[in-house]
Amino acid sequence: MAMPGADLLCIAVGLFIYACAVRDARLVRRLRREGLRTEGLVVANIVDRRDESAAQTPVIRFHDHQGYVVEFKTAIQGIGMGLATGRRVGVVYLPGNSHKARVDMRRQLVGPAVGMILIGTLFLGLGLVIAFG
Repeated sequence: MAMPGADLLCIAVGLFIYACAVRDARLVRRLRREGLRTEGLVVANIVDRRDESAAQTPVIRFHDHQGYVVEFKTAIQGIGMGLATGRRVGVVYLPGNSHKARVDMRRQLVGPAVGMILIGTLFLGLGLVIAFG
């Protein structure tokens, strides 16, 4: 027997993740429309040793339009998502907030929103199965 309220909890989590995906998609649209493009350098790949899969998170360093050095971790991480250390990559960032930068590659721009939509769909579907099952 399912816990009372489990269906509502799963549906609420699914809708929350959908809202996060919409927020991320709006950021990507704004980056494409208003973002400044520059070149960055992959300075490191952080590997989470606690995880057996050895997911990699690239760290990118670039200079913004005011000359400040900015470092950021990519928004998407996982197996095969690492970028070779020392590689030059395109970077797009907002003029007023250079910490909201993304690597200018399709998988790095839209990957986080797509992942959130898939996870949100799983939670929403599970909640509906529990509610009507």
